[in-house]
Amino acid sequence: MTTMTIAPATCGFSADDLNRFAGRADAYDDHGVLTLDELNVRADYITDLHPNLAYAQGYTAYVKGAQLEQQFISGRTDTTTAGGYR
Repeated sequence: MTTMTIAPATCGFSADDLNRFAGRADAYDDHGVLTLDELNVRADYITDLHPNLAYAQGYTAYVKGAQLEQQFISGRTDTTTAGGYR
């Protein structure tokens, strides 16, 4: 019988990384049932009131990405400067 080393469940990610991923995942789930305006309101509340900064950063990052995507799809963003990138 051989001995096997079990990899940690976090796969080397820090606690802050995992909290950011959780925030993004929750925002993704919320995006399925909320409008972009409602997501913005929820992101503002989470930013102000959530005790975990990394979670709030992840949630807000997803919402900002969804906004940029919507602006790009609707033609309200110049494709050469979308998201501040050239």
